[in-house]
Amino acid sequence: MAMKRSRTWPILTVIIAVLVIVIALPQNKRTFVPSFLQSAKLHYGLDLVGGTQLDFRISEREMREQVESLKQQIEDLERQDAAPDRIAGLRAQMLAIEDQQRGIVEAIRTVLERRINALGVSEAVITPSYIGNEKHLLVECPGVVDTQECINTVGKTIKLEFKEEYTEASEEYDAEVRESAAKAIGRIQAGETLAVVGEDLSDELGMGFENEREYFYDELHTGLEKLWKMDTTTGVQKIEGSLSVPERNSEGQISFREVPGIFLAEVIKPREKKARVIISPPLALEHLADTEEGATYQMNENVTLAEDNSIQNTLLEMNIGDIEPVSVNDSESQILFLESRTEGNEVMEASHILIAFEGALSADESVTRTAGEALALAKELKIRIDGGESFADLAKEYSDGPSSVEGGSLGEFGRGTMVPDFEAVSFKLAEGEVSDPTETQFGYHLILSDRAPDKKPDLVTYDALTITGERSFERADTLAEAVEGHKIQREEDAITLRMLFFSLLPTGWKDTTLDGKHFRSATVTLDPTTNLPVVQITFDAEGGELFYELTKKNVGKRIAIFVGGDLVSAPTVQTEIPGGIAVITGSQNFEEAKNLAVDLNTGAIPAPIYLAGQHTVEATLGAQALKTSMKAALIGIAILMLFMILIYRLMGLLADLALCVYAIIFLAFLKVPLFLFSGQFIVLTLAGMAGIILSIGMAVDANILIFERVKEELRKGKLFQTAVDTGFQKAWPSIRDGNVSTFITCVVLFSVGTSIVRGFAATLGMGVLISMFSAIIVTRWLFGRIANSPLSHNMKLFGVKVAKEEVVENV
Repeated sequence: MAMKRSRTWPILTVIIAVLVIVIALPQNKRTFVPSFLQSAKLHYGLDLVGGTQLDFRISEREMREQVESLKQQIEDLERQDAAPDRIAGLRAQMLAIEDQQRGIVEAIRTVLERRINALGVSEAVITPSYIGNEKHLLVECPGVVDTQECINTVGKTIKLEFKEEYTEASEEYDAEVRESAAKAIGRIQAGETLAVVGEDLSDELGMGFENEREYFYDELHTGLEKLWKMDTTTGVQKIEGSLSVPERNSEGQISFREVPGIFLAEVIKPREKKARVIISPPLALEHLADTEEGATYQMNENVTLAEDNSIQNTLLEMNIGDIEPVSVNDSESQILFLESRTEGNEVMEASHILIAFEGALSADESVTRTAGEALALAKELKIRIDGGESFADLAKEYSDGPSSVEGGSLGEFGRGTMVPDFEAVSFKLAEGEVSDPTETQFGYHLILSDRAPDKKPDLVTYDALTITGERSFERADTLAEAVEGHKIQREEDAITLRMLFFSLLPTGWKDTTLDGKHFRSATVTLDPTTNLPVVQITFDAEGGELFYELTKKNVGKRIAIFVGGDLVSAPTVQTEIPGGIAVITGSQNFEEAKNLAVDLNTGAIPAPIYLAGQHTVEATLGAQALKTSMKAALIGIAILMLFMILIYRLMGLLADLALCVYAIIFLAFLKVPLFLFSGQFIVLTLAGMAGIILSIGMAVDANILIFERVKEELRKGKLFQTAVDTGFQKAWPSIRDGNVSTFITCVVLFSVGTSIVRGFAATLGMGVLISMFSAIIVTRWLFGRIANSPLSHNMKLFGVKVAKEEVVENV
């Protein structure tokens, strides 16, 4: 058995050493090993590779309101001597909410981790922090520099809500809105900021919140003009006004509607000069006329495009909204903006004689002739006209049309003006030609072409900026690009406001008691009727009852389903729906339905979160920090190794070898998951690099304690192996106590510190453990190899001076 054990441990040690060395190798040097070993890599933090850092504030307003509501209900029931089981049920609900509130940080942290994993970021760090009474989560996503994508994915509030139709304003609704505004003011007077209150209420229907926005005077909402002359000391103002809200009708046309409401607004920055981009091309051209040398502006309305020149030729080729530079001559150019174009229509002048008959459209009651009689009369008149009689005189005598008093003259008209049959004949006539009788719904017509058809030129309305002087076309081309790219700016006064709006006009939907807290799961299925993917939602027992009552009450009406504040479906209830299952329609494809189901299943959080701050570290800055850190570490290690060799000679060289082993083991541990099989990795940050460098020094510190003890024993003339055993034995208590105290400090720092401190504590703690292995086990094993060689008899190699007689005596 002893022989078997003596072979097992060396073999096991060799296998572990090979694995450690392979893992420590760069990824591109490990192509020959199995895939699970190839995937091992270093995981860098935000400060080393760049990325996005987001600070989310957790809002507990809804939970607090639920607790207060339940307390009030319990007090009311106790005063009424209600049944104990009803009171006990409410107490249980309140305790459940309070329990959820205590664990809300960890619950949301878990959800955010799942969302970050969807971005493919496995090195993310999520750290809870507390600012006064506020709870925050600091999210660091290394390698993610697209801040908006990170915010959209990580910070979305996937809130599931069911709402009833509500479109009519009432005194009750008005009172509710004013009460909500009064409560918000009360919270602000109690010490909360408008930013916090606004974020909390922003998801509510009929409310809008803008955290910080610049307004030029003409952009201010109605009622907010009074803030124009105020500054930051005036605090939050309650103002009644209105918002202008765009609406699209059934034909796709957009109009604006004024929505009355209550503003809670404050000045963040008082009026100051700001550069305002001029979006309107005419205004931009007009501004350039005032600022550019040799530039003049002119607006041209309903200009006929008839002349053959460079300007009109360019306008003919332009589409409405186009901006084009055009050269007039060597010293003059223009920038043209086409506002509108009226296509030239084909027109003519004509007269007619109308012979109506009984039953024809618009025929007078006095007309009694038949259609045959009318046709016969029209043919007779045509013969008389061909015989030389006056068309105008015959029109005055026989025509049943209103133009008879004018001799039948219809004046000028274009295509599309007359009825199709009349137009088809008249536009084929030569000037002075009279048509044969032509039937329309009005009767029979004889048509005289007073002027042959011809096409009118196009009419355009355009703006022109004329530029004169040298290189005029080059200047016009450059300025035209600036106008088209919205790069023209002018200085205007602007004020920065924070605003919360309470609409006094119902939004169309009303909250119900059924919401996301009753949600259990979401799955994607196919609608058997349309064969389109739908998301099927399952509720808990209480949610199933609420959904049944909600559908029963709203048969024939619509129920809206909101996800994350967006209306995703508003089906009409055909009948009450038992069973606790609802269906969300509207997904255009399976992928869209799947994403919605994933959002609901993995993203339904117990409380809203709001972005309180963001910070982006560019990858170039992170790379520079990593390069500097590596350089500092390598220089420090090189100096340390040289110091050990100079002072401790051969023992110093052995310590350096042990230090290399330490570095390889540490590198391998940084690449593998924590506890080997978990999904968590050590994320290397600048603070972590500092911990690694410090642990290297502490590893050598243990060697120094041992070496000094060994040298003491060698000076006493003891054999090398005896000196080594004694030195390790005497140095161990100091090494143990020093490293244990350091490790305890690391545990404390990791438990209570911020993300930076935790990174430092994690790497330092790991370094302490590995350094004890390298300094005790590895170094002692190397000393054992030296003890069995002639080198152990040469005291000079160990930096020890021993008296000659002592050496002879021991020999």
